[in-house]
Amino acid sequence: EDPGLMGDDYPMMDAKAMDEEPNDKEEEEADAEPKNWGDDYYPTDDEMMGEGIDDYSRHRGYGDDMYEPQPPDGWESYQEYQSAQDKYYHDSNYLRLPPHLLSTCTLVELPRAYAGSTTDRMDKIDEMILCSVSYYFDEDECKAPMTSGSGKSFGKHANADGGDETEEERGRYVANAIMGYNLRWKYWSIQEVLDLSTDWSAPLGDIVSGGTASINSNAHGGMGAWALATPIAVKLDGGSKNHIIVGTSMGLVYALEAQWHGLRSGWPVQMRHPVEQKVLVEDVVGNTNLEVFAVSTGGDLVSLNADGGVLWARNLLTDDETTFGKAAKTLIVRGTSPLSMGDVDGTGGLSIVVVAMIASTEREHMHRPDKHDVLEHRLYAIDAVTGDDLEHFPIVLNKGIDVSTPSSMPQPLLIDLHEDQSHWLNQIHGLSSEDIDKIRQINRRAAADFTASSRPRRHGGAGRGVHIVQPLGSTLYIIEGSTACSQTVDVGDTIPSMVQADDVHGTGGLDLVVTTSRGEILTLESDTVSYHPLNVWNAGVTRAPGSSNAQAHGFSSTQGIFVHPMSRVWRDILGVYIPITFEIYDRRPNIANEPNRQVYEVEVRAGMSAKRTIFYRSYNTTGIYTERVQIPFGPGYFSLTVLLRTTHGIVYEDTFHIGFNVDYMGGLWLIVFLPLVLASIPIFMFRRKPNWEEDEDYGGSRNGILGRAPPP
Repeated sequence: EDPGLMGDDYPMMDAKAMDEEPNDKEEEEADAEPKNWGDDYYPTDDEMMGEGIDDYSRHRGYGDDMYEPQPPDGWESYQEYQSAQDKYYHDSNYLRLPPHLLSTCTLVELPRAYAGSTTDRMDKIDEMILCSVSYYFDEDECKAPMTSGSGKSFGKHANADGGDETEEERGRYVANAIMGYNLRWKYWSIQEVLDLSTDWSAPLGDIVSGGTASINSNAHGGMGAWALATPIAVKLDGGSKNHIIVGTSMGLVYALEAQWHGLRSGWPVQMRHPVEQKVLVEDVVGNTNLEVFAVSTGGDLVSLNADGGVLWARNLLTDDETTFGKAAKTLIVRGTSPLSMGDVDGTGGLSIVVVAMIASTEREHMHRPDKHDVLEHRLYAIDAVTGDDLEHFPIVLNKGIDVSTPSSMPQPLLIDLHEDQSHWLNQIHGLSSEDIDKIRQINRRAAADFTASSRPRRHGGAGRGVHIVQPLGSTLYIIEGSTACSQTVDVGDTIPSMVQADDVHGTGGLDLVVTTSRGEILTLESDTVSYHPLNVWNAGVTRAPGSSNAQAHGFSSTQGIFVHPMSRVWRDILGVYIPITFEIYDRRPNIANEPNRQVYEVEVRAGMSAKRTIFYRSYNTTGIYTERVQIPFGPGYFSLTVLLRTTHGIVYEDTFHIGFNVDYMGGLWLIVFLPLVLASIPIFMFRRKPNWEEDEDYGGSRNGILGRAPPP
């Protein structure tokens, strides 16, 4: 192929020179001074035979192929422009910065643009690790390349008092990007830069003791281009394109197309404060498109539709609390926990649950964290449809307690700790308006003041809905969502992470798993709260290991799947096929009028990886199904995972454990002894009938069994 940038491959010859044979002297000169061999187009066979003709014959009508592009304006020749460009982009002019992980990565499965096979499941998807990364000058790794031996660093806090480094010599810039690593092909297939800001305008610039001299942190409202939030991947509109959604510390919420990394129309959305927590996605409005919920560090909570439009937006604080009146100080939100979602009051609607750190400060110190006085921590439960606070909320968690700063604000755990949970199995199919009124009456009676004449309350309270389990410092708060009744447990050490819930001990009850900063793991057991696969939270900040984008509590979720008890009982199956009974439910608003969204892709895996998929089928209706699957990986103990993938790419799952032909050797004795036993039965059952003719007393012959008389 001729790109048009190559010079001639042979010196120009006239016709006479082409016909004459070269003498010895000319051959020596040709060997001593090699010409521009290496044609930009392969010669013909005749040319290879040494006829010595130039390749202009391949460009008839264009003359010889000695041509080059026109130089850009301001350049005398293309060679001069090319030389300057190569020099400009040379590595000596740049400092390669490594990406820094300041957030948790996400493992996702995205459909391949060009599937290699229609039958192999692995050829249809790409397993990818999505990471939000930050780029900045690390003073321990990066030195100024132009200062030989001086060793001046690019660190932003090399000299807190300022004076010996100019802003040009300091590491001024911070950038963030979204990156995706393809686990199958082992390469980075997604690399998209999102934000760029100056390092000295970031909030961290004012945290060091004494500040940073004359550097002003209000240049960008105290926001720097850090990537602290975890990305997720969903299909916002339920179409064919997957979208990567992530928030950044510049206050931007991005929605990128996963394949070509382009921005979705209407995105990004700008917020007033940094977005450092993972966004939530769920269909709560009823148009069968996903809504996106994001919270900023300043307490701004927003609900966005699939096109980036604002459905509702609010601040966690009221207008009266954030207005500077006669008082010199005002209240601000100093930071929030990650968001959780669930049916808090049991009425069938989803709510957003978040913890906020409330502080007071003066107007001139709004962007100075070291000048904020932390007052309390509040627990909010907000209606996901309207944005209004639920009844009994917000709740002050540590009022009157020293709040000299808990180490962190873990994500709230939503779990049902009531003794009776039978109503959930009917509620996952939807509630009528009459049912909602009855539940509200139950909650009102349960919230009434407890008196001596009151009936003893059952375990977990008498209301409906879920409980909120929130660690703060060393205290564990357990709050009934419908009544705001609370109980506290002090574990004696700081609880830095979210509480988990599962049947850890295999007793059929629900256990709470608490970890402490000293490395201790505590389990709070319950004998009265029964286990159900929709009432667990066992994968960190996600409800299940493979559900990186399903954030709603299982009973509360608008869609889901779970395996029935008859199939999840621990047993060793001897045979070829394993029967699995599972139920698919979908109670999204208006789903009955959207038949094209009633598509439910179900997979069964022997583990978690898509490489171990043993069953796949697509369903168009909800209900109870029983399927027979076969494990091709031989005998052993397996964790079978049943996954449901919706049209929006949200994954719900349930996991149970079985043994598959583990004791198959125990059946060999049947193969060996059973034929012998069956063959011996006729022998033992056979009885010879006596014959009077063979009896000596009746004159019978005394012949033996061989037909002759026995010897005397």
